Amino acid sequence: MKTIHDIQLFLEKLDVQPADSLEDQDLDFKEWNIRSMNDSVALVIEMAVCMANGGGGTVIFGVNDKKIGEDQAIKGVPPDVDINLLKKTVYDSTDPGLTGKWQKPGF
Repeated sequence: MKTIHDIQLFLEKLDVQPADSLEDQDLDFKEWNIRSMNDSVALVIEMAVCMANGGGGTVIFGVNDKKIGEDQAIKGVPPDVDINLLKKTVYDSTDPGLTGKWQKPGF
């Protein structure tokens, strides 16, 4: 799992390269679909399963992985997204129930 420091270093690189060039087996960037909460939650569940099947990893939501430049790439996650509800939804939607370390922005 990537540390907060690792993630900060990756995000700084977005000024010169797209996020998808930084991705690897245990790091993925995903854009949050602000038009559909259901689609975004489904993506969170899908990524939790993918990372669990791959032995763990880090997914950073709110990043367009094709854009260059922090201001273009980092779109964020709406502030009203309830991280505790997401954790519960992932747990309830997987068998066995998946848990993990969740970090809100502002690290």
